[in-house]
Amino acid sequence: MELKQKIYEFLRWSEKYTGTDMVYFAKGSFWWILGRSILLLLSLAVMMAFARWLPKETFGAYQYILSMVAILAIFALPGIDTALVRTVAKGSTKAFWFCAKTKFRWALISAAGCLVIAGWYLAHQNFVLGVSFLIAGIFFPFVNVFNLFASFWHGKKRFDVLAKYQILLKILSVLILLPVIFFFDNLVLIILAFSVSSAIFGAIFFTLTLKKITAQDSINESQEDEKQEKETISFGKRLTLMSSIGHFSAHLDKVIIWQMLGPMAVAIYAFAQLPLQKINEIIPIAPLAFPKLSDQNVKEIKKEVFKKFLKLFLFSIPLTVLIIFLAPYFYKLLFPLYLESIPYFQVLALSLIFIPFSLLGISLLTEMKKRALYIISFTAPLLQIVLFLILIPFYGIWGIIFAILIAQFSGSLLVLYFFKKI
Repeated sequence: MELKQKIYEFLRWSEKYTGTDMVYFAKGSFWWILGRSILLLLSLAVMMAFARWLPKETFGAYQYILSMVAILAIFALPGIDTALVRTVAKGSTKAFWFCAKTKFRWALISAAGCLVIAGWYLAHQNFVLGVSFLIAGIFFPFVNVFNLFASFWHGKKRFDVLAKYQILLKILSVLILLPVIFFFDNLVLIILAFSVSSAIFGAIFFTLTLKKITAQDSINESQEDEKQEKETISFGKRLTLMSSIGHFSAHLDKVIIWQMLGPMAVAIYAFAQLPLQKINEIIPIAPLAFPKLSDQNVKEIKKEVFKKFLKLFLFSIPLTVLIIFLAPYFYKLLFPLYLESIPYFQVLALSLIFIPFSLLGISLLTEMKKRALYIISFTAPLLQIVLFLILIPFYGIWGIIFAILIAQFSGSLLVLYFFKKI
């Protein structure tokens, strides 16, 4: 207890230099970083399995299918996940089940899209892709809804529970997926293993979360707050609309590469992009800031928020340089058959410098600056899509990377501009 008290006192003392609630940051960031680090290691294990046991064409096709399903997922109202975090952070938990039912109904549209694509491939005698999309379409509504448990624990600021659930879910899924990758060079079986494991194990943690909410509501609430539910769904739909172009552009890269350059190019690009995506997820700026800022008036703490942003931005520069420097050693050790991905990874790693801007973006979101959010959400992604179409035919994978960096730079400038206007 004495050591715990000393740590607590040290964290409180450090707040005068950091300008941050260091107790909240230490508690939340510890579990977030621990959870995401373990998830990163598990994802790397799966990537190593694909790299060592399967040809690049299989991994490229796998990534293509996941990207197509992710694009169709926009119809399942992904903005509800973020809206639920905000609602739960404000103290309301009743909306969880209502959000789940709403997402499931809308996810059926995404599932129908998968079935249409499956029918097209089957009609053209491509049974591997056809059956793969058929499986993805059947399981998508369930996987999509069951993942909603993460938004609840995120909003409750229970990053410990969130980390434990997500780690267990990933471990169980990987234990199913790895043997299939090892024993079968079969895309259909891999998609089936991924979909079934995600649905079954996701259902377990969704049910545990629902039971926790039901137990709390039976004690603390006597009536369902319909107004709060409708507000959450409405806000979630607006967020989905705002993010629709960004969501589309974020997953369009692999689809375009598949169509123009083929599955091997998709695999090479994915091995450059996916590790960066996981590194990005480890950094807990947005996850910790969103529930914390949701119950505060950003206008009153605007200067403090901007000071934190500057410190984070200055920290991101040496971190990015270090990651770029270590990349060749990392790939030679883990992915020796994908060394051609190294230069793509190193240049794309410059995008890490833009991560601190998410703190300013979260401030706009919690203040519900609709006009600013719409402009940011549409302008940068549209620019990225246009650049994809212009640059990829001439520069291939490099065209994708240049487009992403230019769009992120432009989007970050817009975020900074509108934050200054709060």
